[in-house]
Amino acid sequence: MRNISYILLYTVFLSFTSCKPEQTKFNPNQWKTRNDLDYNHRELMIEDLSKNYLKPGIKFHEVENLLGKNDFANEQDSLQLQYEIYVDYGIDIDPIETKTLIINFASDSTLTKIRIDHWEK
Repeated sequence: MRNISYILLYTVFLSFTSCKPEQTKFNPNQWKTRNDLDYNHRELMIEDLSKNYLKPGIKFHEVENLLGKNDFANEQDSLQLQYEIYVDYGIDIDPIETKTLIINFASDSTLTKIRIDHWEK
């Protein structure tokens, strides 16, 4: 009986720790909405956004209209857009983890590559 309890407890533990958050459909209004300090819903939209909206050949201005202005404005690099996905501040004012969506464009302003930069302290 005791072994069954351990197996059941272990199974429940594994099911909770191995669950991937459920992805949601991309929604431009939700994407642009900040909740207090963060965009806590963006991470769940990335899969749909990258598969169905950010396709090679889409133009810079179309992406900017869809996602909003660049979160990290850099006048030197007008061929890249960056959007904050997730920031964890822990118990301090300095971040301990960040995720950023990076979108690169060719010189003719067509999308060439998207990636997620993930940084942890």
